[in-house]
Amino acid sequence: MKYINNKIIAFTLIAASIMSCTDEYNCQLQVEKPQNAAINEYLAQFDLLKSYIDRSGTPFQLAVNVPGSEFVKKEIAFSTVFTNFDAVDMNGSYDPLNTLKEDGTYNFGGMQTAADVAAEAGVTLYGGVLCSNQGQRAAYYNKLIEPIDIPVEVQKGTTKLFNFENDAIGTTYPMTGNSSAIVEEDPAGESGHVLHVGTNDVKAAYSYPKFHVVLPAGRKLGDYVRLNIDLRFVGTDGIWGQGLRVLINGTEFNVGKNGNDFCDGGDKWKREGTINLKDATAPGLVVPESFGSLTEFDLAIGSASTSAQFYIDNISMDYEVSGKGTTVINFEGDNLNTVYPMVAGAGAPNSGTATVVEDPERETGHVLYIDQASHYFPEFTVKLAEGKTLGDYTGMSMDMRLLKGMYGYGMYVKINGQLLNLHQNAADGYAENDTWKRDGVFVTFVKEGTYTALGEAVPATTIEIPNAMKDLNEITFAIGSSSGNWTAYIDNLIFVWEAKPQHIEKTPEEKKEIFTKEMEKWIGGMVYAGVNETKSVKAWNIIGNPLDKTVNDNTFNWGEYLGEVDYARTAVKIARDTVKNANVDLELFVSNTFGQYDEMGNMADELISLVDAWEADNVTKIDGYNILLNAIYSKDVVFQEGNKTMITNLFDKLGKTGKLIRVSDLSMMVEELDGNFIAINKLTEEDRAAAASYMAFIMQEYRRLIPADKQYGISISGITETNTGYKLCPWTSDYNRNEMYEGIVDGLK
Repeated sequence: MKYINNKIIAFTLIAASIMSCTDEYNCQLQVEKPQNAAINEYLAQFDLLKSYIDRSGTPFQLAVNVPGSEFVKKEIAFSTVFTNFDAVDMNGSYDPLNTLKEDGTYNFGGMQTAADVAAEAGVTLYGGVLCSNQGQRAAYYNKLIEPIDIPVEVQKGTTKLFNFENDAIGTTYPMTGNSSAIVEEDPAGESGHVLHVGTNDVKAAYSYPKFHVVLPAGRKLGDYVRLNIDLRFVGTDGIWGQGLRVLINGTEFNVGKNGNDFCDGGDKWKREGTINLKDATAPGLVVPESFGSLTEFDLAIGSASTSAQFYIDNISMDYEVSGKGTTVINFEGDNLNTVYPMVAGAGAPNSGTATVVEDPERETGHVLYIDQASHYFPEFTVKLAEGKTLGDYTGMSMDMRLLKGMYGYGMYVKINGQLLNLHQNAADGYAENDTWKRDGVFVTFVKEGTYTALGEAVPATTIEIPNAMKDLNEITFAIGSSSGNWTAYIDNLIFVWEAKPQHIEKTPEEKKEIFTKEMEKWIGGMVYAGVNETKSVKAWNIIGNPLDKTVNDNTFNWGEYLGEVDYARTAVKIARDTVKNANVDLELFVSNTFGQYDEMGNMADELISLVDAWEADNVTKIDGYNILLNAIYSKDVVFQEGNKTMITNLFDKLGKTGKLIRVSDLSMMVEELDGNFIAINKLTEEDRAAAASYMAFIMQEYRRLIPADKQYGISISGITETNTGYKLCPWTSDYNRNEMYEGIVDGLK
């Protein structure tokens, strides 16, 4: 190769030879003067690049990669392409990320405009990548297959406790200390009967009215979030003091506000004043978890003062329950003397009966009396809540008044005949004292294997519901103390269910359908934009960089959802179906980047094997291979010989595939002996000449080893260099020819 300077008059020659250029496009260039006349004369002898192509028996076209946005401006880049190249490579100009619109659709206008401009200029346009795992809208795609979470609807309601309307005037309520609480007429004449706490003569001194609360069946104190009261102080009696108090079973809670703040002064009603029960923010308190299971309790409300006097009315509590409910057996609907069947417990069954009787304490109406049960339990048929199965239930509780049978074999339950040990004696919750123990038994239900699958012991009062039973909506249930003389009253067997949020995963079939449609949106839209009325873009990289294993925020593995083979087949089918009625035959390439540090031969083998697998259905057709070649000229002689050998090996393998072969994004950098790349403004004339010679070698090997009828063409990575960059191009930043221009000329000859 002959010595060449970087300076040459380019577009004055071009404008003279392409008359239509000045008619339609602004092709005037500012050209630097050559450093000497000899070099200028030498450079002037070169013709336009594409004039050196031998087109006999080959589809070969010389292309260059130009950003679509620059090409459609019809300025210098366009003019240079128009006069020196057959085609423009759009690879990288349009991808799913840079064409995305705010509404989630794609803007295909850029491709359509580029296609129109190319058709007008008579320049071939190569489309970019249609399907790749890289550069994808991964976050958007992943969101499309997120599970559907259906939250449990929160059940809300109010339980009215006391409004005193049904109490006769003069009815009294107990106090925790001194003074009195008497039902009177509302002094304001607004709400009928109210409770007057304290008197003018004897004011309440740290003493509060007491109310015995019995919650509706299925409700527990832990379900409630607010306590509501109407409150009115008499003048300033007790309005200050140490603040309002709430007592639950004697435990006192400071709600954080005094009467003045709560009621905004005295002698006026504060209607529907609220006290939080799950938030200590004033006015509020946090009901302890140990109180959460209470179904009845003593409630007291008042002002912590030495001289309180006030009226109370309309006491209620609001509940908010996240998808919870109960199934209750309480015997109230049974006639007295109704007999329930008995089933065997853990020991040798002998005797015992279960009969509906009146509660001897007259507290709860009808109850079930277990008489001298020797390893026998009463059995109940439990129809679960509509739409619920045993797997939805989290446990059950029972009230018991134990007379005998604290020990023996301990407590058991029996579900559909299967005996399950609670690992607890009746004595752990009860004493043989003939008094009611409310919720003394609470059995927790968990799914099978929760503990045993981990080799752990099942905790006391917990049972693993067998998988075979979890879908049942009706069961037989028995419970008792497996003792030789269990004698007791039982009541209020409450089975608790809790709806769980539905977490619905999409099936593999659904995911495949979703991503097939997404692929159709992108590939179909882009191919159609490239073809449109001009039928400009017929060559595409249908699959881009399938060997790239990079994983980042923009990586999306199509094969994971559409199949490692089928994803490529689907992409090909979509592309070809898009133009089926447009009388266009697409040429589809599989594209992959090759660098001098790669094992090019092995990569070529892997790429060829992939294509063979995709085409094994005898339907899918891949027309050729597009090799994005990032070449490096090494100043290390040994390394450089290795580089050349790899290039030869690569083209040899590709040439034997029988497919079209295209080299694109062909770039060249110079590597110093220490492995660092040399910036453009640091290159010597000898470096440039050597790199240009290597470019000629690559192009000549391509023409030598690829059969002429399979030589689809070569695309240069860029037109102009940048001084601080590393890639050598055929023109300087001022659009003057340089050594690489001659290297390309030699490669084409």
